[in-house]
Amino acid sequence: MANLHDKLKSGVTIGTWLQIGSSQTAEIMGQVGLDWVILDTQHGGMSEADLLPLLQALSSTGTPALVRVNWLDPALIMRAGDLGSDGVVIPMVNTPEDAELAVRSIRYPPRGMRSFGPLRNYFIGGEAKQALCLCMIETVEALANVEKIAAVPGLDGLLVGPADLALSMGLEFTGPMEGAVLDAIERVAAVCKQHGLIAASVGMTAANVAEQIKRGVTFITLGADSMFMRQAAMQEVRQLREVLGQEARS
Repeated sequence: MANLHDKLKSGVTIGTWLQIGSSQTAEIMGQVGLDWVILDTQHGGMSEADLLPLLQALSSTGTPALVRVNWLDPALIMRAGDLGSDGVVIPMVNTPEDAELAVRSIRYPPRGMRSFGPLRNYFIGGEAKQALCLCMIETVEALANVEKIAAVPGLDGLLVGPADLALSMGLEFTGPMEGAVLDAIERVAAVCKQHGLIAASVGMTAANVAEQIKRGVTFITLGADSMFMRQAAMQEVRQLREVLGQEARS
């Protein structure tokens, strides 16, 4: 199975969000050549109960899988680790105290408070697997505290949430990223570099991904399984209607 830590040493890595709670969809996405995927239990159409079959399906493809939990909840973070996630993504981390709680929730004592349970993680690598802990920077408060957050021991990286960050900055998020958001991403990436952390973010298009990489991001998502399915289906239907001489339908 591919080792996520080894992949990260190679430079920029690219993944996507999985929002569909289907093990078959997860298996397909694990076979398309991504460096990793993130199972989205916060905004995706899946629940904690879906995680085990999804993680098992992805294990069969060799593609590392992280889990974005619903919130900064130790129970959810520990559970994602026990089920064999290669990392956890924790939303809305605004202070160094939030980041400390996130780290303690995914680490066993003495570094953390995670309860030991030899479930799936134990048999596919255990603590040696070292699940990544990525905290999301999504508010102006988090941006103001970013250097203190980055200094929390045991943290592996910071993942900027551009949409929520834009909203927190008083900007309308309609797709294209405002210059202020890109500048904030660049600042977070610079702080990550100073602290030896993963600089992560969310990409909207291939061009946007390239722009963020130019600004220092090394771990970035592009799209989502649901988006790729919708786009591919729309393209095929549109092409078929053109062949049949029919007008496109919305």
